[in-house]
Amino acid sequence: MAGTDANAGVADSIVAKWTAAGLEKVHKVEYNVLLSYPPDATNPNYMSIEDSSGKVIYKSEGVSPAIVVNEQSDKDAAVQWVAFSANGNVVGDVVYCGHATDREFQWLQTSGISVKDKIALIRYGGSFRGDKVALAQKHGAVAAILYSDPAEVAPNGIQKDDVYPNTVYMPAHAVQRGTLYKGNGDVLSPLYPSKPNLWKSGSVEEARNRGDLPSIPVIPISYSSAMELISRLDGIPAPRFMQGGLNITYNAGPALKGNLKTRVIVSGHFDERKIQNVIGYVTGAEEPERYVILGNHYDAWTYGAMDPNAGTAVLAEVARATVQVMNETSWRPARSLMFAAWDAEEYGLVGSTEFVEEFAEVLTRRAVAYLNMDCLKGNETIYVQSSPSLQDQAVLAAKNVQNPRKDEIAANRTTVYDTWISLMKDFEYPGVPNIPIPMGGSDQKTFLDYLGIPSVNFAWIDMDKHYTYPLYHTLYETEFTSEHLMDTDRFSIHRAIGQYWIEFAVQLADAPTIPYSLYTLSTKLMYDYIPTLAGSIQSMNMTTYTTDGYQQLLNMVSTASNLQSLTHRLEADSMPRTVDPLIRSRHNDKLIKCFPSYNYHQGRGLTAIAHFSFERCFVNPRGTPDDVTARHVLFSTSKTDAYAGSVMQQVYKVLDDMSDATEAQLPALSNELANQISIVHNSLLCAMSVLADQI
Repeated sequence: MAGTDANAGVADSIVAKWTAAGLEKVHKVEYNVLLSYPPDATNPNYMSIEDSSGKVIYKSEGVSPAIVVNEQSDKDAAVQWVAFSANGNVVGDVVYCGHATDREFQWLQTSGISVKDKIALIRYGGSFRGDKVALAQKHGAVAAILYSDPAEVAPNGIQKDDVYPNTVYMPAHAVQRGTLYKGNGDVLSPLYPSKPNLWKSGSVEEARNRGDLPSIPVIPISYSSAMELISRLDGIPAPRFMQGGLNITYNAGPALKGNLKTRVIVSGHFDERKIQNVIGYVTGAEEPERYVILGNHYDAWTYGAMDPNAGTAVLAEVARATVQVMNETSWRPARSLMFAAWDAEEYGLVGSTEFVEEFAEVLTRRAVAYLNMDCLKGNETIYVQSSPSLQDQAVLAAKNVQNPRKDEIAANRTTVYDTWISLMKDFEYPGVPNIPIPMGGSDQKTFLDYLGIPSVNFAWIDMDKHYTYPLYHTLYETEFTSEHLMDTDRFSIHRAIGQYWIEFAVQLADAPTIPYSLYTLSTKLMYDYIPTLAGSIQSMNMTTYTTDGYQQLLNMVSTASNLQSLTHRLEADSMPRTVDPLIRSRHNDKLIKCFPSYNYHQGRGLTAIAHFSFERCFVNPRGTPDDVTARHVLFSTSKTDAYAGSVMQQVYKVLDDMSDATEAQLPALSNELANQISIVHNSLLCAMSVLADQI
């Protein structure tokens, strides 16, 4: 856990291993940040069910039991808690809120069930836990209880043979830990690095007031404890989409049968602690000032065998193998490889965010790309999230790595790419796997969202549970799980992760020119992002208030067309493309449907070198009205789910606001819609200018 002596020991171990491997300039970058800690195992948080006299009918465990005892003996690791919860002792009625999204709260409201002054019982899954709790608090909840439902974490049943340690599925007394902090970086030093002698302008109270931290007590419980609550809930049955995997009917409450009450007790403390990022280099032979960054965090909630230690171990091996190849050959990458081990990621991407805040100017000028690998989620296929300009290279790297699965090789899927494309086709772009933009749940976020550095986040997953994995953040992420349940063929998946990571990095480091596929980005703009936005505007049927915004969008089409033509010409003879121009006609139909009056043509294009600053054009230094750290105008983290990525989020936020606005509010929102679309358009004009021979 970040800020502890044990975690400092992990940092020392990384320094020692990287130094022994031969990385250059290995050092720590330290910050003092606010973190959150649980009570000790002798007095844990708990949920209890009590009768009218105060007699305890049921009490949750508070700690998770060791199952593979020799690997799970640390009592403090077993404590069930979530970081940054408020302390409290709350007694009241419970409302079952399902996954606690707008859909569930809308159903509760329509059904006449209020969460105000109640305890919200919330299922994990579908979105970030901090967003769930924040929404429950917005609806008036005075406490929240989180649990993992068997529908997601034990779909084959909850009997002994169906769950850990016999399978990867969650056992009855397991609990997912995690942070509730919706922000990134140190709570006390927003926008600036948390260094000695620098003023800290933030406070816990301010973070709570703006909704980044909860002001109510929150506790995670096991599904065995949740069953004690759900089986006693009175009221009407929840609808089918809120029913779960326990063999009972999920009523919504709020009352418990027999006039029983629920108590939630949470105690913990906040403390400023030292965290330590570890940085090392392989210096480039030709462009040493350019960095291709390989990053992984090393802090964990418990033992962290999958999250993050799979990535931490592989990154150390990548460092060792890279230096070995250099020593045995005359090769050295043309551009520098930066190796980064981040601290306090689990609390809210703290270590990486502080690093970006401290070295923003250097990274903006020097970083070619950031390649993140957080955790091992499964063993079926690679899963890649990528900035569009790196998607070509993501695919190419996968084609150059041998498939780690013998059954896939026997089926003539010999490369990582072969399995990937067979399971995750992108039907818009034949021959290309589905590659979404990066989400907000790991360390790539600030590199992309704040600085505009093209970024990738990848993992190995199982298709039926790739959103997370059932043992995520539980006590049972240990060596046994990794070796005997997840990566059972002599760590072949770990090996493939390392091969893919360094293959990708070397492609970016050794290419004669930086191999961004600006054409892929401009094509997605032209044929995906813009038409989708146009359709959203049209579907609102609010012509009076969307005309100016739609005209701005039409203006942007002209620039996007020119940008697409220019990048096509620039890249035609220089690199492979994942977006085949032969499929353009199908996308033209989509474009023409949205903009029938626009005369689209291919255009002559220009000859120019794709400048390093192209991607930085999409960074708005002013941020958004709601979040000055959300600076990327195309790609950012969803405001309703910190685990998800979104496209042109601020534009869509205005559309959402217009849907709920009064007649008096619409004129101002109409202007803001046009303004936000114009901001995106300005980024396209910037991109055109940096590709031009002259201005």
